[in-house]
Amino acid sequence: RSLRFLVAICVAASAPGLCLAEEPIAGTWDVTTSFAGGTASGVMTLSLEDGRITGASEPLDENQFFPLTVEGEPDDAGADLTLLFMGEAVGRLDVAYDGDALTGKGVLYGVDIGMSAERADRPRRAPTVHDFDPETYQLQYSSRAEPALRLAPGERVRTITLDNRGRDENLEWRAMPGNTLTGPFYIEGAMPGDTLVVRLEKVRLNRDSAAMYSHTLNRKAVQADHEQTPAENWSRDWTLDRRRGEARIVAPDSALSELKLPVKPMIGSVGVAPPLNTALYAGDLWVNGGNLDYNRITEGMTLYLPVFRAGAHLMFGDGHALQGDGEISGQGLETSLDIEFAVDLIEGENLGYIWSENEDDVMVHGVDNTLDSALQMATSGMARWLKKTYGLNDSEIAALMSASIRYDVAVVVNTRPHVVARLSKETLGMIRPRSVPE
Repeated sequence: RSLRFLVAICVAASAPGLCLAEEPIAGTWDVTTSFAGGTASGVMTLSLEDGRITGASEPLDENQFFPLTVEGEPDDAGADLTLLFMGEAVGRLDVAYDGDALTGKGVLYGVDIGMSAERADRPRRAPTVHDFDPETYQLQYSSRAEPALRLAPGERVRTITLDNRGRDENLEWRAMPGNTLTGPFYIEGAMPGDTLVVRLEKVRLNRDSAAMYSHTLNRKAVQADHEQTPAENWSRDWTLDRRRGEARIVAPDSALSELKLPVKPMIGSVGVAPPLNTALYAGDLWVNGGNLDYNRITEGMTLYLPVFRAGAHLMFGDGHALQGDGEISGQGLETSLDIEFAVDLIEGENLGYIWSENEDDVMVHGVDNTLDSALQMATSGMARWLKKTYGLNDSEIAALMSASIRYDVAVVVNTRPHVVARLSKETLGMIRPRSVPE
């Protein structure tokens, strides 16, 4: 990682609480500050020379704006630290050391804070499989809700998602409507600047019904003068035949009464806590993921999500039995799901974009304010991925992408459009990678 709480505190006999067997306390620490408005996480480097502690810290304020320098002195139990911004003292911490943990409290910018840190290279518990039956659900992506379950990298979870109205497989109400989210799942060791790896090992229907609540195409998907009149008594309901893998609309007098479509269960909303200690409505999407509504987010996909908050705070929701490109009515075939997923971490590396892969393709996701800018974001992200992964130069990237890129319009009706740039693994397998510069 670019920084990490690298503590190299060599302690004299006057401060025995900071030494074990006369060896200095050294290592890498994950640090979180907590306060009334939420939490922040960052990395601090400390050293000790001639009885004085000096160091530097990534931002620990609520919006994670201002990096800090650190000064202080060791004491019998830990250390007294002064936090400075541009030479001005803006806070203090009284820190205690206990094995693989640091705890403390103090003040930062006039606000009372708590501080905790864990050694990043501490031994991980053996990965296990969790059967998780949610008791609470969320309607926002944020780091403010208490974790529903803590996971170590390498662990797997079997759980459920509700439909977008908050109903389970028995059509029982379990939570408020609004793309109700299962989670958050706290990933131990995940820190800003890392990449969270989420492998979707199972995405399956768990009931025989779905619904589409709109009776017309969404206004964002059609021209301004395109007039639509919804049919009277039009059915919202679809029947799901899980044995045959088919979906049928419940409209016996309709011209579509013989329509049978193959189901493709997908997760509409998946993401982590957004940056800047913000909260994102579950129906929205941004750099952290969210309501991506991409019909390839299904069984067999692996997602690579940038981490913005300690623990990542992973959540899932908005299951669809089937959805066309763009989600142009505003809904897919809304239903609940059984899901199974595994998590892992890529520490200290971050593409700066959401990207994903399945058996056939590598995909980079562009989420921005317009379709044009979302496409540009996806294109730039794919170019950076090719440079990072294969060491290609810009001319090679232009030739490869111009000849073989594919674009999916994942969603056009949400608050921000989502466009996906896609390259086949067959094409990528023809590239001869060169060394990638550090």
